Amino acid sequence: MRTLMIFLCAFLFMYIDFTFAEFSPASIIGVAVYFVPRTLLIFILLLSIYVGSRMGIFLAVVFGVMLDIYIGSLYGIHTFGMVAFVVFMHTAFRVFHRDFVAMAFVVLLLIFFYDAYIYAIYSVLGMIDMPLFDYTALRSVPSMLINALLFLIVFVVARKVARVRKELLKQD
Repeated sequence: MRTLMIFLCAFLFMYIDFTFAEFSPASIIGVAVYFVPRTLLIFILLLSIYVGSRMGIFLAVVFGVMLDIYIGSLYGIHTFGMVAFVVFMHTAFRVFHRDFVAMAFVVLLLIFFYDAYIYAIYSVLGMIDMPLFDYTALRSVPSMLINALLFLIVFVVARKVARVRKELLKQD
């Protein structure tokens, strides 16, 4: 029961990510602009700080495998990336959990690097042929803007879930 709320929230954020994918790319002045939210990864990164690294790594593995199976183009890329970024977030940045601005900056920076990691893997393997400038201008920057807005919502949910989990642990 304790982790049920966490899993339900993670499924909700995964659903939000997939729902946004239906609206992307958006045509703005005849140019295809990609908005790629990473609410699931933001949620997992925040939980790795507020709940614990074990829960963050477990969620990264479970939902990374689910993303790999759903997307199906290259198995293991999302699983490895999520686990690596969760471990990096927990070991290097657990000091920032009290400072909202630093936490937001670090999480958004890791989201940027996660997208760049996926772009680099796909471009090395020849699965995409988007030039770097187009990727930066038409996908990376718009995605960071939408992720910055969605971060506020995910942050509030992650704090509530972490607080409820701590209260349940105290009752036992």
